[in-house]
Amino acid sequence: MAISSILPRKTMRDRSRQRSMKERHEYDQKAEKTNGGALVSSYMCSPETAAEEFEFSKRLYAQLTGRKQPVDRDVIMYRIIQSFPAGEVSPETANKIGYELAMRFTGGQHQFVVATHTDKKHIHTHIEFNSTNLDCDGKFKNVKNSAMILRQLNDELCRAYGLSTIEKPRKHGKSYGETAAIKRGVSFMEQLRQTIDRVMPESQGFEDFLARMRREGYEVKQGQYLSFRAPGQVRFTRSFRLGDNYTMDALMERAGVPRGMPVRTNKARQSATRKVDLLIDIQAKLDAGKGAGYERWAKVFNLKEAAKTLNYLIENDLTDYDELVARSEQAGNAFDAVSQQIKQLEGRMAEIAQLKTHIIRYSKTREVYAAYKRSRHKKEFRAEHAEELAQHEAAKKAFDALGGKPIPKVAQLSQEYAALLAKKKEKYAEYKELRQDMLSLQTARQNVDKILGIETEKSRKKLQER
Repeated sequence: MAISSILPRKTMRDRSRQRSMKERHEYDQKAEKTNGGALVSSYMCSPETAAEEFEFSKRLYAQLTGRKQPVDRDVIMYRIIQSFPAGEVSPETANKIGYELAMRFTGGQHQFVVATHTDKKHIHTHIEFNSTNLDCDGKFKNVKNSAMILRQLNDELCRAYGLSTIEKPRKHGKSYGETAAIKRGVSFMEQLRQTIDRVMPESQGFEDFLARMRREGYEVKQGQYLSFRAPGQVRFTRSFRLGDNYTMDALMERAGVPRGMPVRTNKARQSATRKVDLLIDIQAKLDAGKGAGYERWAKVFNLKEAAKTLNYLIENDLTDYDELVARSEQAGNAFDAVSQQIKQLEGRMAEIAQLKTHIIRYSKTREVYAAYKRSRHKKEFRAEHAEELAQHEAAKKAFDALGGKPIPKVAQLSQEYAALLAKKKEKYAEYKELRQDMLSLQTARQNVDKILGIETEKSRKKLQER
């Protein structure tokens, strides 16, 4: 009996719209959850750059329609979760069903990414779809009975694949009070979700996450369930009531805790597997007002990071300092070269998007401009149709800049854009690998410089810039 649910996504506090989408896509597509990425599929976008592509469509929507909503009301995408009983379906089939569900529910009019997770006993699929449609002239209408429509489509697919369904489903979801509270902006549960989503990416492990939540003013109760209580809140809120991404197991995994590892003993094992981090300048921190407790913690942290740096150098056969310097600089240059190539691709993609915008606007405003030319009262006509005339004239100016070349068809531009996007995807995979290599090498070099007392201001600033 597969279960489905839908959740509107909004921009997280202290995050940009694109960053909010990127962090959610990255969580959904984690390699350890999706069999190394093999269980990730998508429609009309690339999973690796979905956030950027979603953001691009929203900017084009704003240009074409002129509509804009306040951040607290703007739904940027929707998340669907589809869960299956343990042992009923294979991961590959679950991903296929998720793709078909997303296609039917959106009518093929919205970009989406489907990520099937196998890190729990029950296989479940996360679907993130863009609230803006493919034509960039409208948004998904989350009608009152969307959850029921989704459930019906889900049941139809399950029956088609010979899977079980819930014959008499219970009504579920947010209570009327909770929904009304969210609209008024006073929901403790919604505030808790936003705080967790904001704090989690900055946390260095589960214990650090809990400490950060306490600094945000929450009381934390940890037993069979993980619960939080905000200032002014009467009762604790159990985290699992916030959704599948907020159960204690899910939060531990988001914090980097492997499944089955006790929370209390996680720190040592996590520090051994985490990437090499920069050593802390303890004296500078003490001068800035840190206390003796911080000094004790920082010394232990630096000792662990020094050991990890040594292991990294031995594993990568970097026992010669000059070779370490050379390889770190080579990695930086290679990363810069690929970054520049991606920027060039993105530049051309932006040009294509702008040209498509002009073509669409030119077509929509042609009749208005023709009427303006025929009008005997041009000043009054322009005052009444100022925006449409400005768009038409801007489009004509853009066409003139083509230097006499024929205006390309929208279909041709879409094909070129798709080719550039595929190339960007290829370069982006290389970009991520080079970036990690560069950061590891240059961080190891910085740590060696600090340990040997030869750290330079120039090298420190260069790493910070990277």
